[in-house]
Formats: sequence, structure tokens, C-alpha cells
Amino acid sequence: MEKFRNGKIYMNSKNLAIVILAAGKSSRMGDETKQLLKYKEESLLKIACKKALEVSNTVFVVLGHDFELCQDEIKDLDVNIIYNKDFEKGIGSSISCAVSKLNDYENIMITLCDQPFISTEHLNSLKKHINNKTIISTIYEDSKNATVPAIFPKKYFNELIKLNEDKGAKSLINTQQTIKIELEKHQSIDIDTQRDKVLL
Repeated sequence: MEKFRNGKIYMNSKNLAIVILAAGKSSRMGDETKQLLKYKEESLLKIACKKALEVSNTVFVVLGHDFELCQDEIKDLDVNIIYNKDFEKGIGSSISCAVSKLNDYENIMITLCDQPFISTEHLNSLKKHINNKTIISTIYEDSKNATVPAIFPKKYFNELIKLNEDKGAKSLINTQQTIKIELEKHQSIDIDTQRDKVLL
């Protein structure tokens, strides 16, 4: 079956699902919900979803904090929502929650909703290296450690499901041999604090 979106035809495929992590409260942002901060008149959450939909026709968004507001923000987008009831335990719980539901897929790309400057070109560069065997990770300019966005083949799903609390996928990426795709420094910026908001 085919899906038609934005003038492009996507074949329904079990090859790649994209998981956007967007469940956290982000206490460093104060009382504001980080997922709903605006960049160029669109929320960080919606930006992440739209970019993911340019790369795969199968996108899952993990929500938790301010669930109803975030769900409403992307109600017009063709994405699948996963609610992580344990989101307060940290990013590892969101990864585990999502991956445990996606065993039908050959590969999963894990991305974050708080990196609005990452281009779809970079996400597609990761996708082009899929071989169903090797982790494909991002490495920032001037950094030695690989990180997300990253693609994980099915053989790593059990390890991702075992993640818990505030331990993310970096621990797995940096203990395995990976294909590393460089990301320009300005694209790697996370919007984590009130100070970071001036970049939006």
C-alpha cells in the first residue's frame, strides 16, 4: 500500500521506523513545556515530526509531560503517539517504552524533539547507510563521542529495551562499532535551558 504526502509517494515499509523522544519535563526550562516552544512560528515538537515524515512514512512520537497539549499540537500530522507513563524516570524509559512496541521493524531511528536545527539531509544521510547490521550514529564537529540521531538494527532492540531511567542510547552507541555521520556544529544545538531560547 502507498501513502501520498507532500507531493511524494512513500511505500509502506517495515524497514525503518523513526522514534521521536518528546516525553520529558525538562526542569531546566522552568514552567515552560519545551516541546511547545516555537521556532519560526512552529513548535519544536511539530518541527521534529515534519522532518521525520520526510524521511520515513512511519513515525512514532513518545509523549509524557503535558501529554494532552503535546498530543493536540500534532493531531493534524500522520504520526503514531506512544504514551510513556514512566517519563519522569528519564530518557531511557522512553526509549524502552517505544522499542518494546516496534519489534516488527528492521531498523529504528531515534531522534530528539529539542534539536530544531538538524536538517532532513542529515537524517537522510543516516538512512542511506542502513545495512541491517550496524548502528549508524551522529558525531558532532569537535566531538569524539557518537550520539543520536542514530539508527539501530533489530539485533540491538533488546539492549535498547533494557535501558532504564536516565540512561540513554549513547551508552550502547559508544560500546559498539558504528558508522558515524558528521553533523555540522550549528545543527547539533539542543534547546535545553532558558538561555538556549535566544537561539530560537
